Amino acid sequence: MKKNKYLLVVILLLGILLRLRNWNLGPIDAHPMRQTDAECVAYFMSQGIGSFLRPKACLMRPVTNTEGYFFLEFPVYEVLIAMGYKIFGVKNVVFRVINMFLYLVASGGLYIFVKKILGEKLALASVFLLTTAPGAIFFIGHAIHPDVFAVACMMLSLGLLVKNPSPTPSLDPPLRRAGRAGVKYKLNKLISGLLLGLSVATRPFGLIVAPVYIYFLLKEKRKIVDWLLIFLPGMGIYGCWRWWIGRSGISADWENWVLTGQNKFFDFNYMKILIWKNISGEVVGRVISGLAVLGLIISIFKKDKKMLPIILWLLMVPIYWYVAFEGNLIHQYYADIYLVPVLILASVGLIFIWDKSRILALVALILIIYNGYRTSDYFFKDIVYPEKIKYSAEIRENIKPDKKIIYMVKSDPVTLSLSHRQGWMLGEWPVDVAPTIWAFMEMRHSNFDYIVEPKNSMDMKREDAAIIEQNYPLFRETESLRILKNK
Repeated sequence: MKKNKYLLVVILLLGILLRLRNWNLGPIDAHPMRQTDAECVAYFMSQGIGSFLRPKACLMRPVTNTEGYFFLEFPVYEVLIAMGYKIFGVKNVVFRVINMFLYLVASGGLYIFVKKILGEKLALASVFLLTTAPGAIFFIGHAIHPDVFAVACMMLSLGLLVKNPSPTPSLDPPLRRAGRAGVKYKLNKLISGLLLGLSVATRPFGLIVAPVYIYFLLKEKRKIVDWLLIFLPGMGIYGCWRWWIGRSGISADWENWVLTGQNKFFDFNYMKILIWKNISGEVVGRVISGLAVLGLIISIFKKDKKMLPIILWLLMVPIYWYVAFEGNLIHQYYADIYLVPVLILASVGLIFIWDKSRILALVALILIIYNGYRTSDYFFKDIVYPEKIKYSAEIRENIKPDKKIIYMVKSDPVTLSLSHRQGWMLGEWPVDVAPTIWAFMEMRHSNFDYIVEPKNSMDMKREDAAIIEQNYPLFRETESLRILKNK
């Protein structure tokens, strides 16, 4: 119906409007470390520093990663931004437009998927909730974060998975004897598998969606070739990427902290923080959370078999929580890979209210939009301290792009990334440079060019800093920084 198409356009325009906040701002709102990492990788690719198979970030490690390689995800998302930089120049508008496009792709895939299995009304409601959920407003369409790419690929993959089912699945001939419909079916499944593979390689825990694929393949009574078309690329891309990382000899063990905290899974207080504060309070929103609970109750009460793949998807979430509890507890964006099934459940609750009372439903719609805008402000207003922006600008003005620096501040890779300069920060040895004289003696073999110290820095003992200043001549003093040169 044309009316529904117009409504979909209105919903998507609302989504664009909600994501325009901080449009001209750099990657310095919520989770700036993760945002600036991704942006720095893309920037270096655009400048010919690092590559698709050997992406580089600004932060280096004195022992485990002396070249600053960045192997946290399969870097297709960063490649898209790098290509934009090469074509249009290094501008904020490049990653903003790419993120907005990926939000539209995710919405389109969600619409196709839900419309096919649950109907158009629930599809529109699901897209509306993806448009207005607080976490989705920020992470899926605004933040420079690979999750927006992972979710977009996943939703487009699911849309293709259900878009073209074979009319006679049990009699479907092999690919070489298939007619046009059979070829189209196989091609859809292959592209779906490739998109799933890109999503999983970007966000490995996205594989919790696997029961949905298994459900539809079993339902259609597909042969082994169809399973291979989905799961060979679906898991193979990430497998090849992990093999390549292992072959490179670069350790990323320092990131394994996200896989800790299993004991907290059984602690009520920590689970309350995860579910009530992080997921319900900051990512999904209170109103949508309530609708999701209502949708779950309705689905169970009605014994709606169409909701079975969504329920199976959600049943994988506690396993994901247990395996990566600390990551889920600390970072709200860990919920991005299971936000969609929650929103689909909430759409069931919303449509139930709509069918019972238009007035009550309109009130719910207004509350959803208000809650989404107001709660997402938490992310948009969480901006880094102004001095970090100032420091990074002074570093860019005074140090050439190919020079490496030791930044004498603890746990602050953001300034390095904003300056687009590679280097080390202070922290715990051997992951970072310890704020001690002996650590700087060890760093003499690291071929650094400069030591950069903010004038108001208190992260190193004054007597130790004085010894360093005696051994490394002052290169330049700016308004905020002292820059020492390695002899």
